[in-house]
Amino acid sequence: MFYNNIYYVCVIKINVNMKTNSHWVLQSTRVILTIVWYLNILLIIIGFAALTLKPLNWKFGTGSLNNFGDFSTPVKYTGHGATINMEALTPDATHITLQEDQYLLKFKLKTTWGDLALSYFFFIALEVLIMTIIYQLRKFFDTIKQHTPFRYENIYRLKITALCFALLTVLNVLIGISTAMILNKQVKNADALHIVWSDSLIGLILGAVIYIMADVFKYGFNLQKENEEFV
Repeated sequence: MFYNNIYYVCVIKINVNMKTNSHWVLQSTRVILTIVWYLNILLIIIGFAALTLKPLNWKFGTGSLNNFGDFSTPVKYTGHGATINMEALTPDATHITLQEDQYLLKFKLKTTWGDLALSYFFFIALEVLIMTIIYQLRKFFDTIKQHTPFRYENIYRLKITALCFALLTVLNVLIGISTAMILNKQVKNADALHIVWSDSLIGLILGAVIYIMADVFKYGFNLQKENEEFV
């Protein structure tokens, strides 16, 4: 009897600790998402102002664009760069070289209405995807706080979030293609330059994982519905 009481006390204590830790993690995640939400709104305002005011240097009475704007992108150069030999501190590392194969390509690019429209498109598309992801996750964690995670709305929210993460990778590819087209058009011997991709396929991977989570919640939702109908 004594050992059974100790057992039940330990189980209750573990459950309380797990609920406390889960509540702390949940609350921290919700606070972080809220901060990111409002911070991103501020960044949207700043980015839109910078995107509008900098290239649109209006001349009074003409409405013409500023002649040139700054353009930069990280690239890798296939030419022979300088290689620096470095010394190892232990015998476990050998042949340490520092190779100068990545550069930041910068130049002045004449601003056109087409370039400006394309910039607006990428900016708006990126922010719509980011804000949609944050919004859906905030709603998702709100239902967890209410102890009702297995809801049809959460399945819908997770699938939208997965799609947005996948579209982020697609958008990044389109930005890379647009940048490559500009380089090939404006820079001589641009075939020796290769654009450095920033996030590779991380968006597709995250999208696939979240989509699997949506299927898990769908299974939980159906199971909960069957139990309620049985009762």
